[in-house]
Amino acid sequence: MQRKQWFIIAGALFITSQLYLYFFYRHFEHFPQISTISNLTSLMVPFEHLERNATFSCSELTLQSRYKLEFQQLEHYDLNQSYKQPSMSIRSKQQNQTDLPQLPYFYSLWKTASILPRLITPCEHQVYINLLKTFDQICRQGGVEYMISYGTLLGSYRNHDILPYDDDVDVLIHVKYYSLLAKINKLNNKTDWEFYRNTPTNMKFYFLESPSAGVYKWKWPFIGMDFYTDNATHIRSYMHIRKDIIFPLVLRPIAGLWVPGPRNIYKFFQVMSSRYYSSFSIDEKCYTQAYSHREERRKHQQKTVFCEQLRNIYPYIRRTCDSDYCQEHLMLNNVTTLYVLKMIRDK
Repeated sequence: MQRKQWFIIAGALFITSQLYLYFFYRHFEHFPQISTISNLTSLMVPFEHLERNATFSCSELTLQSRYKLEFQQLEHYDLNQSYKQPSMSIRSKQQNQTDLPQLPYFYSLWKTASILPRLITPCEHQVYINLLKTFDQICRQGGVEYMISYGTLLGSYRNHDILPYDDDVDVLIHVKYYSLLAKINKLNNKTDWEFYRNTPTNMKFYFLESPSAGVYKWKWPFIGMDFYTDNATHIRSYMHIRKDIIFPLVLRPIAGLWVPGPRNIYKFFQVMSSRYYSSFSIDEKCYTQAYSHREERRKHQQKTVFCEQLRNIYPYIRRTCDSDYCQEHLMLNNVTTLYVLKMIRDK
């Protein structure tokens, strides 16, 4: 009898608990949810403090219009934005950059660090982004395989951007495409861009309306193209790199664009540091070159600082990784996460 009573009591308690949970969750549905909308306009740099030198495609008026638009976007900004790295397989001749995830980008958040200052202005940066878009489209339509490299690859890793303290864009291309690009250049002589054949292993790509790079014939801003050869196991440009470090290529972010890059950034820079920079660190040390690509001469003082000294100034990537993926948080002021990007972990 006591056992029967125990089962009755247990059953009653179970039913009561289920009813409690049911009404609790029904009631909870009506509670206000925690909002992820935030006003980030306090992080904006005053417009008068932005460098506003004009280029052929960017004036102070266009910068001002963009600044107003960014104010509206940052005034009600969703901090819960997350994205996923697109696959190279979806990159085709027909697709353009607007078919890929559009990562937020704001010139109004640009600051500069006195210890390692920016080397290009917002307008010059816009020229570079338009140049990259044009170059990427030409390569896709012509079947030319390329990859970002050197400082540009490092900028994608650290900042999802061109390195703030760099002034050029670097790509690597197989030498078999050299004659094809020269032919494309010849057949499109009425366009606003040009491939300049500098040497048998180097070209420059730029807009014709841009100013000259110092005393040279080519223009700046430009994309510097180094051509590599290969064998069964390695590619060779300035250094030998194993093919399994490079291929298959993956898409990597640059200021809202998606461009091909080496599969394993860590190992790429391990090879590079053993060849050029004995004390190089992909995460710890940030440096600027003495060479100015704008003027094509040595101009700047070469500096090396700890990257953590720049994190209150330049947006940077903070990673949390598991065995397969990394969640890449674009951090502002070392506090605010602008968005999170899920990337395949380098292996």
